[in-house]
Amino acid sequence: MKPTCVSLGEQTSDGILFNGKSLLAGVLVITDGSNPATVILYDNTAASGKKLFEAVVAGASNAALFMFDTHVQAENGIYLDIGGTGASCIVYRG
Repeated sequence: MKPTCVSLGEQTSDGILFNGKSLLAGVLVITDGSNPATVILYDNTAASGKKLFEAVVAGASNAALFMFDTHVQAENGIYLDIGGTGASCIVYRG
């Protein structure tokens, strides 16, 4: 049986997505179709410390999905730092 993951919902602003130990399974980065979107996820409850993930997706791409065969462990939590006009993302945790 394949492992499952849970969506943390569509996010449009910086903030704590999960507090405590967790597994990062994937990220869907969504643009507005014109402007690039930047997503950084930290193993923390603030925008600092160890980076778990970072991506910049070109605006014309509309979206990019990043799924991890081996989930990335977060010890302290998952904090989202998102940038770009109209940018959003969906984070999946195991």
